[in-house]
Amino acid sequence: MKVLHFIMGKANPDRANGVNHVIHGLAKYTALAGHEVTVVGVSKGMKKPYEFVPRDNFNVHVYNSFFGDCFKALKRHAENADIVHLHSVWQHYNIILANHLIKINKPYVVTVHSGLTSDRLKQSNYQIKMIYHRLFQKKIFNNAQGIHAITKEEISDISKLITNDNIFFVSNGIDLDNFNLDIQRVDREEKNKIIFGYLGRFGVEKNIKSLVLAISKLPQKYLKSIQCHLIGPIDQEGEELINLVKKLNLEHVIIFTGPLYKKDKFNKLSSLDFYVHPAYSDVVSIAVMEAFASGLPCLITRTSQVGYYYNSGAFIMTEPLAQEIKKGLIEMIDKKEEWQYMSVKAFDLVNKVFNWKSSVAALIKEYEFILRR
Repeated sequence: MKVLHFIMGKANPDRANGVNHVIHGLAKYTALAGHEVTVVGVSKGMKKPYEFVPRDNFNVHVYNSFFGDCFKALKRHAENADIVHLHSVWQHYNIILANHLIKINKPYVVTVHSGLTSDRLKQSNYQIKMIYHRLFQKKIFNNAQGIHAITKEEISDISKLITNDNIFFVSNGIDLDNFNLDIQRVDREEKNKIIFGYLGRFGVEKNIKSLVLAISKLPQKYLKSIQCHLIGPIDQEGEELINLVKKLNLEHVIIFTGPLYKKDKFNKLSSLDFYVHPAYSDVVSIAVMEAFASGLPCLITRTSQVGYYYNSGAFIMTEPLAQEIKKGLIEMIDKKEEWQYMSVKAFDLVNKVFNWKSSVAALIKEYEFILRR
C-alpha cells in the first residue's frame, strides 16, 4: 500500500508539537510494516524553499510555501498513492488539497487531533470557526472516506459537527524503541522529596494554571514534601505561569526546566515519582503514554479522554479543577505503597495498547477497509 501524509511541519519527534510527533510514529511504523510512505510538509519558518528530511524509515519533503512547487508535488504524490491522510482542522491547505482529491476520486482520511473539542472551539474566534466550518471545512470532512478519532470519546466530539458514516477509532502510540519496558525498574530511588511533573506545551487547554493553583492549596505537610517539575518550552503562557508561581511564592516547589528532548527527556521522566496531566481537553497525550512507558503512576484529568482505560489501574482520574486536582495530588501521595502496582499496570497498558506497532496495524486495517468499499 502507498500512503501519503500531508502535514504542517517536518514530522520531527523532538519538538513540543504533538501532531508532528504522532506523524513520525505513524509513518515510521507504517513503513516498518512493509508499506510505502511519503510525507509532504509545509514549514513557513523555513528560509529555503525546499528541504529533503530523512527520518526513521521514511522521508519528508518540506516546503516553505504551500502554493507552487508544494502543491504540484502533492498532486504528483497523490496520483501515485493508494490513500491520502490529512491532519488537523482549521487548515485551509487541507481544504484545497481535499477538493483536488475529491476531483480525481482519490480516497482520503482526516485525523482531527482533538481540534473539535468544545473548549478548544471556544478558546478563540468561535463564531468565525463555525462559519468557516459550514462554508468550507464540513464538505471535506463529509466527503472523506474516513475520519480518524484518536479516542472513543473524540467520536462524540466529531459527530456533533460532521455527518460522516465512517468515523473510526485508532489510538495514538509511542515508539517502544525509546524505552526498556522492564518491570524490575518499578522500585524508585528514595529522595528527600516526592518529585512529580508535567511534560509538554503550556497552552491554555493544558490547564497548567489549575495545577499551579492546586499545589498552592495543599496543606503545609504535603507542600513541604513535594517538588513539581514543569517540562516544556517557555512561551507566553509559560511566562505567565512563571509570574503566577512567583506571586504564590512557590519557586522552591515548582521548577521550570525548559524543553527537554531525547535522552534528557526520558531521563527526566524516569527520575519522577509520578506524572500529572491536568488538561481541559486532550486525546490521551503522547506525554502521558511516555510517562506510562517510564513506569510512572499518573494523575490524569477525565477530560484528557482516559475514561476507557480507567480500569487498567495505572492512574488516578480527576476533574480539571484546581480543588479536584489538589485532592488527586493528596490521594496519590497518600497511596505511595500502591505506586509499584500502578507502575506495573502502566507498563502493561503501553505493551498492550499505547504503542505504534499495535496502532499502525489497526490503522492499516482501516485503510484496507476503505480501499475495499
